[in-house]
Amino acid sequence: MHVRALPGLALLAALLFVSSGCPKRTQVSPVTDPAQGLQEALSDLDAKRYSSAQERLTFVIFNYPGSEQASDAQYYLAESYLQSGDYQQAETEFDFYLKSFPNGRFQEQATYKLALSYLRSAPGHTRDQTQAVKADELVNRFLDSYPESSLRPRAESLRADIEQRLALKEFDAARLYFKSGEYKSALVYYRYVLDHHPDARWTGRDRLQLGIAYLETGSIDKAREVLDAVATGDYEPSIKQQARDRIGRLN
Repeated sequence: MHVRALPGLALLAALLFVSSGCPKRTQVSPVTDPAQGLQEALSDLDAKRYSSAQERLTFVIFNYPGSEQASDAQYYLAESYLQSGDYQQAETEFDFYLKSFPNGRFQEQATYKLALSYLRSAPGHTRDQTQAVKADELVNRFLDSYPESSLRPRAESLRADIEQRLALKEFDAARLYFKSGEYKSALVYYRYVLDHHPDARWTGRDRLQLGIAYLETGSIDKAREVLDAVATGDYEPSIKQQARDRIGRLN
């Protein structure tokens, strides 16, 4: 039986409550040493025995509050949910760790992984992106707080992925308006991506359509600048040829 959305101590209380109704549930052997309990839990985690690891970790948190092992156990509990793909529960547990153990030794890692959990739990880009926006806030906080972190390259890559996710809806709208010949509206959405998601990755087709949208709305200099960049850039040959054709009409 699995209980969602309950951090640390609350999770163990729920597990103890429901265990009487789940006679086949594997019981964690009690330990008298928190270090031993944590080590056994980490062995389970390394072996991807996530359910057992989660029970052992929660036992340490509940039975040895205030210990260094309890703090570490809360972090690894969150990590177990992240590794097993339960990203919403990972959010809950990482958030609980950050708030409950402000002096814990995994604050840096937990901040990054909370952002990662939020992004991975976000729905497709056509739906509400509140989770992705939260991930963006967290990864920026991480980059500001830990400028020398060894996780910085991963965090920067994560931020780029978030930017791409948030830009996709705008790209979709721009493409739709462009296809229907509403170049002014297409330009509004393409410009929004440029202004608000500067690190978003552009396809050659979108760059070409940006240039054409500028051209069709009378911004000749901007159109030439974009089309020149497409014609000489690392794009598909057909896209580059279309850009050159458009430039030829300007001369």
